[in-house]
Amino acid sequence: MRAIQRFGQQLLRIRTRRGLTQEQLAVKAGLVRVYVTKLEQGEHDPTLTMLVRLAKALRVSVTELLGESVNASQWWQVGEDRFATREEAEDHARTLSEMFIARYQNKPEGPERRLLPVREAK
Repeated sequence: MRAIQRFGQQLLRIRTRRGLTQEQLAVKAGLVRVYVTKLEQGEHDPTLTMLVRLAKALRVSVTELLGESVNASQWWQVGEDRFATREEAEDHARTLSEMFIARYQNKPEGPERRLLPVREAK
């Protein structure tokens, strides 16, 4: 999965978690809905200015909007898809009927990978 597609998925996750429609997000960020749609579908690369506007409208950091953990020392994966939190990885894994997720931690000797079972949904 390309970085722009991962960004689109992250934007969609955050927007829906905030309970916003594409139109509502567009208005808050001073954009048009079609542009938000294309961002979520991975069809547009946002400029830095657009990233800042979207992050402010969603009340998250640009780092979180990009789907990266603040220190990037730990991340979660389901297949090729990378997530900042275990909850996001598990939500995605459930949609694919996956039973395990991978947790990666940066260590001096290189990334350490650990498989963990997907917990039941709450």
